[in-house]
Amino acid sequence: MAFGKVVKLFLIDGTPNGRWICELSNWTGIAYKIPRSMIKESENREELSSPGVYFLFGYDDEKDKPLIYIGEAEDIIKRLKQHIEKKDNWNEAIAFISKDSNLNKAHIKYLENQFYCIAKECDRYSIDNSNIPTKSSVSEAEQAELEEFIYNAKILVNALGHKAFEKYSENQSIKKNDNVIFSLTAGAGKAYGMPTSDGFILLKNSCIHKVATDSLSNGIKKKVEQSRSVGEIKNDILQNDKLFSSSSAAAAFAAGYSISGPQQWKTDKGETLKSFETKK
Repeated sequence: MAFGKVVKLFLIDGTPNGRWICELSNWTGIAYKIPRSMIKESENREELSSPGVYFLFGYDDEKDKPLIYIGEAEDIIKRLKQHIEKKDNWNEAIAFISKDSNLNKAHIKYLENQFYCIAKECDRYSIDNSNIPTKSSVSEAEQAELEEFIYNAKILVNALGHKAFEKYSENQSIKKNDNVIFSLTAGAGKAYGMPTSDGFILLKNSCIHKVATDSLSNGIKKKVEQSRSVGEIKNDILQNDKLFSSSSAAAAFAAGYSISGPQQWKTDKGETLKSFETKK
């Protein structure tokens, strides 16, 4: 059973465009959301000289998806200043430290590795790390505490606007194992999808059209071409779940022509998505 969570936000600079402190009640972890332009202004915050894990967020124009770099440091603010000099593809950092100073080098290396693996599995963001972070060895008791840290940190990262560590179908009202899957004819076969709180997901193994019609928008055409070029589509089959802002966009991507998603996505019983969403 899921329980409600109390999230506390403090706007350090009194504006939503500035720095944030984010906490969960009854948890020793604390998150700092810092715009790239305000890293230098944060040097005087002594707590940010603590060990922790951090995430740099930007956008990967080549892959047309959000970007994340996952790191650890024994002095968070010092490392973030180094990234200012070395990397220009990020615009926001979220750093996690412990209020009771109980994170050591082994702990933060463990967290870095686990967050990398979670982000890789979720595949929502392009990961900017050039190597897989090394996983340190920790005791069974320490691992239990660190897994709780990861669970709570995922909640706060999501609350701060980034879903890098959440699977498309995770914690949604409609899940794959509920068998509420919609399909439509696309290319030489079928495309499959499902609605979520994020939008509409075109599911892995969906068939994708070979040739688009003139009615397909240039934006969707570009997405298809890009997906083929980076290997998301192989032999006209989608290799991973792909999120769209609407069911119509997902349908057009698969079918190759302008199409009404609410009317054309149907369950195996023939019920349209529109009927499914509007019925009581």
